[in-house]
Amino acid sequence: MDPGISKRTYALLREARNVLYRWISELQGNLGSLQDETSRAGLQHQLCILAATCLSTFDVCSEQEGGALVSDEDFSLVMQCAVIVHDNKPSSLSDDDMLYLTRLLSRCRRILHNLEPIFLQHLPPASGQVRLSHAGAYDDAFSRLRPGHRQGNPSGWRALPRPNSRWIHSVTGEDQEVYYDLLTGELIIGGKRLEKLPQEIMRHPTYTSVFGEVSVESL
Repeated sequence: MDPGISKRTYALLREARNVLYRWISELQGNLGSLQDETSRAGLQHQLCILAATCLSTFDVCSEQEGGALVSDEDFSLVMQCAVIVHDNKPSSLSDDDMLYLTRLLSRCRRILHNLEPIFLQHLPPASGQVRLSHAGAYDDAFSRLRPGHRQGNPSGWRALPRPNSRWIHSVTGEDQEVYYDLLTGELIIGGKRLEKLPQEIMRHPTYTSVFGEVSVESL
């Protein structure tokens, strides 16, 4: 609870976060050049661990969240890491060597659950419209996650009505609807999950017997 120690701790977490983000960016660049499925799976596994570890730097008690999650850059980074974890996690976590990743993913789910109310904070209504306070950060995260898509209405993110308020929504410059799940990191553009087929399909016995661990991209 000492302010001086808290300040130094925040600085240390931010330094670790920046290093992890640089590693993540480098691996993402390498992933696009790989054609071998085994190599891609290995790199995706590393990406998942790095992004989950980066997200863990926001794992502080509720009294300290105001110091760990300060700027729009922080909010953007949480969203980016959550999407990267979701898109790159293995289809199966049953192996013994997956124990560490399983624990990391459980921690990520808890962190995202704790941060959901903060991400849903909104500005005072203007012209009858409720805008999310950190919509600009979500614009930034989306532009980094999907460089090929142009964001439409700047800071146009809105939360869906309850009981679906875990989803926030925006529209790209190509008039495609974008949905982001605050609790899982799932990102849907134009009704499509872009990186991999849904987990329930990839874990189905018929799929695994035919394709094994191959992550066939959804169309």
